[in-house]
Amino acid sequence: MSEKIIDAVDNNQLDELNEDMEMIGPGQILSEAREKASFTVEYVANTLNFKVKLVESIERDIFDNKLPATYNRGYLRSYAKLVNVDVSEVLSAYDMLGVAEVQRSEMQSFSNLTEKQAEHSRIMWLSYIIAAILFGLMIMWWLQEPKQGVDENIVNESLVTIPTSETVNQDGNIEESNADKASAELNDASKSDSVPNDIIEIISEDESIPQENTDSIINNPSPVETQVSTVEDTTSEELTNTAPVLALDENLEESVAIDTAIFTFSGDCWVNIFDANGDRIAWGVKKSGYVMTVTGQAPLKITLGKPELAEIEFNGQAVDLSEFNAGNIAKFTLPLTL
Repeated sequence: MSEKIIDAVDNNQLDELNEDMEMIGPGQILSEAREKASFTVEYVANTLNFKVKLVESIERDIFDNKLPATYNRGYLRSYAKLVNVDVSEVLSAYDMLGVAEVQRSEMQSFSNLTEKQAEHSRIMWLSYIIAAILFGLMIMWWLQEPKQGVDENIVNESLVTIPTSETVNQDGNIEESNADKASAELNDASKSDSVPNDIIEIISEDESIPQENTDSIINNPSPVETQVSTVEDTTSEELTNTAPVLALDENLEESVAIDTAIFTFSGDCWVNIFDANGDRIAWGVKKSGYVMTVTGQAPLKITLGKPELAEIEFNGQAVDLSEFNAGNIAKFTLPLTL
């Protein structure tokens, strides 16, 4: 969804640049003047000793790139004089036509770059998803590892406890057999009217052994609770340590300053603007009456084809362009350094 929004914004920007670069070419100026003078194409061709096809090409703004620019300018000058049109206006329109062609090629390159960026964005999103899955698996493994350790300790303790119980049972069996033997001896002794005291003491000592073993098993402490509490303390400490890092990243993003420049054009003017990072944020031929707002990190590197046709406000303050000669290309930076 976000990629479609980005493509729509890029297309709107390209449409805006195309509208800004629409201009009246020299052919249209000459064609309108010819029709106003009621001249035909054949009359112009015969008068100027041109071919009819050449006159039609000039009126369509189609020029032979194989010929030097001097020849094309000569054709335009002769045609302009014939139909009583300002020669400088026609030649200026011819020059601006060449600039527009360059800008169209740059816009095509920009469109291709936008498509590559969209494809790169898809790859990056896929990489982020894979990285998030791997990160989630690592967290699950990390959370399950202490639990597995606790389960293993419980199993080990049960394995240690079982032989002890078996020993107690074996001792109990031995005690039972000893008791049987003692009872038999007592029966034999009763016949002889005498009971040995040593046998009775041995029986009482053997009967006390299982109770002592049972008490030692109950009193043994279990390490399970200690390990669980240690894991919880470690997790809480790690979460607490990550909080200052997030706050630091937010402060760094807020510290970046953005400057604003507003351009108002009183005539057709070519512009080219770069920000402090070297990114080109505006370019092309801007028509008369067009108001353009650009934002970026200062200093802004600006080139104006005709500085006398532009008025600039930088961060709410008017910029004085009187030092630049009219008709000459002006190159400067904002804020303006004299």
